[in-house]
Amino acid sequence: MKNKGLYGFILMLVISVSVPVWAWEHRIVLPAAYNRPSCVVNEDSSVSFCYCGQGRRVKVLGDFQYSGKDSTRYSDMRTRKITMQRESDGCFHATTKPLVPETYTYCFRVNGKRKTDTHNNDSAWQMTRKWSIVSVGGTPQADLYLQPQLKGQLIQTKWYDRAEGINRRVNIYLPAAYDEIGNSQSANRQFPVLYLLHGINGYEGSWTERGRAIQIIENLIASDSIAPLIVVMPDCNTGAHEDRPSHHTLWNNVWHYPRLCRDHSLELALADLMEYIDTTYCVSDRRAIAGFSSGARIAANIVNRYPDKFRAVGLFSPVVYRKQMPQNKSSVINQKSQIAYHIYMGSSDMFINNGRRFHKRLIKKGMDHFYKEDEGGHTWRNWRIDLTDWLKRLDDI
Repeated sequence: MKNKGLYGFILMLVISVSVPVWAWEHRIVLPAAYNRPSCVVNEDSSVSFCYCGQGRRVKVLGDFQYSGKDSTRYSDMRTRKITMQRESDGCFHATTKPLVPETYTYCFRVNGKRKTDTHNNDSAWQMTRKWSIVSVGGTPQADLYLQPQLKGQLIQTKWYDRAEGINRRVNIYLPAAYDEIGNSQSANRQFPVLYLLHGINGYEGSWTERGRAIQIIENLIASDSIAPLIVVMPDCNTGAHEDRPSHHTLWNNVWHYPRLCRDHSLELALADLMEYIDTTYCVSDRRAIAGFSSGARIAANIVNRYPDKFRAVGLFSPVVYRKQMPQNKSSVINQKSQIAYHIYMGSSDMFINNGRRFHKRLIKKGMDHFYKEDEGGHTWRNWRIDLTDWLKRLDDI
């Protein structure tokens, strides 16, 4: 009997402790609390976060450690945890220190479980994880990442890859000026085309999400820094399939990397894509192509394989080797002019020696080109800046 009494006492104690905790974690939040913005950029460039969902311990995780001198050698996802405090409105709040003008990614951690900000539509995939995005302006470059509303049109569609026998996804940006002439092939005005390729850890949405390519391009068009152009951002993954998320394919790409380098299946797929673009949209013969990391290697291969198709190539943190070099000077001459090579490297990039060797080989071949090293590593922070600078240099496309 004594044991039964003891067990009963322990059971009542557990219930008395756990029920209030359960009730607190699963409490009903007043609907009015959800009307509060979940992410606000303050005048001093700090960012205030608000979480009004259920929870007991809430933190915000983000790459808020960036100080303007990025020394990371591969990823800019160096997250920092900030504990959020419950305030009188029943919601959890936290504010960062003043941040360097840039684009940041973040998520919430509620009771140890990761959650994206469901009240923020600006987000990006990083492999199998989704991150919310907040941009802090304040410099001419960072202000390019800010844009409240899309002026042009972003089309998400597919094209048929004959080499692999699959449908591949592609995002196509049409500038606002394109609507003025309609979608007719007989229209008098034709637009130059820019092909943007992602890296081994990306997918067709990488340039629009983390790369801020559309914001950058639309703001440059609005300031008359560049002419309106069509942008094509394809899926360049070896595991591409119309029924599978293409942002989950990092390890598949790594596993098939030797085959990808050997049979040039992606280069053949992009040839099919160019044919699709040429027959579907009002495009001129003025083409340029760019990519970062392994996407830059594919871009260099494409230019070598189809030298008469492109006027310029941008290689951002390129993973390039001798095989990506133009075989001879005549192979990079098209009917109008020599292809313009532009190479961008971060001073702490893990592949900086690849870029430097490529630069020296172009010099040895007597090829005029542009080469630039800047601070930073193998990161989106660099590639956004590289894209901006490269676009401004494409006066002749």
